[in-house]
Amino acid sequence: MKLNRIFFVVFLALCACTNPKESTYNGSPVIKATSDWTAYKIDTDWYRGQWSIAPQVAHDTLQVVCHKNKESFEFITDMDTIAFDVSANTTKDFYVQLNDSTYAHTIIQGVPLESNQLNFDTLRNSEIQIKYQTEKSAFLEELKQTYALDFIDKKMTDTEIVLAVLNWTNSRWKHNGNNSPSKNDAITILNEAKAGKQFPCFAFAIVLKDQLNTLGFNARTVYLKTQDAADRKGPPGHVATEVFINDLQKWVFIDGQFNVMPTLNNIPLNAVEFQDAINNDYDNFTLESLAAEKSTKRNYVNFVYDYLYYFDTSLDHRYEKDQRHTIAEKQSIMLVPLGAKNLTHIDFWNMNVDYCVYTNSINDFYAKPN
Repeated sequence: MKLNRIFFVVFLALCACTNPKESTYNGSPVIKATSDWTAYKIDTDWYRGQWSIAPQVAHDTLQVVCHKNKESFEFITDMDTIAFDVSANTTKDFYVQLNDSTYAHTIIQGVPLESNQLNFDTLRNSEIQIKYQTEKSAFLEELKQTYALDFIDKKMTDTEIVLAVLNWTNSRWKHNGNNSPSKNDAITILNEAKAGKQFPCFAFAIVLKDQLNTLGFNARTVYLKTQDAADRKGPPGHVATEVFINDLQKWVFIDGQFNVMPTLNNIPLNAVEFQDAINNDYDNFTLESLAAEKSTKRNYVNFVYDYLYYFDTSLDHRYEKDQRHTIAEKQSIMLVPLGAKNLTHIDFWNMNVDYCVYTNSINDFYAKPN
């Protein structure tokens, strides 16, 4: 355990034992500080050093996204603490008295998750086929020999195997969104990571997909895009993996960058089911992981939720095929919610999305592998 973490735990214990004399200013509670350092907790998640005491800012407001009816909130300074519940569309306020002189008005504003209830068709278009590996692959054999997954035990269930490969993949390098591998295949990415390079989300997704395929699974890279992907000023996409778990006869979403597999009632979820669980079953879904330090539900949802709107993947996930499977000369399929426009251009990357066939049918996108 790092020294600063030990100090933080001791400090919290001291705060919990302190019962400072209550005071008010302008009718609101007052806590004291001698520096602008703060930490705050939402539910069970601590955020240290992400908010500074700023007396020069009138009515300094910290927004708290409320996933539940009530979220517990705690705020600490270097010498004091205050705690209360926060609900969506409500505010609580207090003052921080800095060095027994200046008062900083601090407002905690509860805001609801801006949820999108997505709806899809269920009609199956028999003309839409997605191809997966069925023959022996020289590339997969090379990957299997070069980066053997020796930790796999025959007694493990499919879900346990997937979680183990997910954890292994996540441990190969630290995420870096500014670098790209020289080639987009698992052997190249793992070789370059072994040499010290670090890569973005799509590299985790590719390695995870390729390694699962060496084990006989059907796995695919899935590209997630926001509702406003056409004109969003910031990056509008994230990349993850889906794998068909034979034990369950269903597609399952896994995120190599964050080392998580969402489940509900012990059943792993695909990307669309995960989006629905965030909207309608937040308290009950879990994030399964073998990581020593796990991503929390709140932090992961706050990151990924926006991206769970448009979903696309290749129409052909086979290796060593000179002629790729396409439909109407399109190489990918995009699942589009009912009522949404087809995504045809992304300003941020100055990119035309001219490579997709579009469908509103969840059964087209999640058809059982051939």
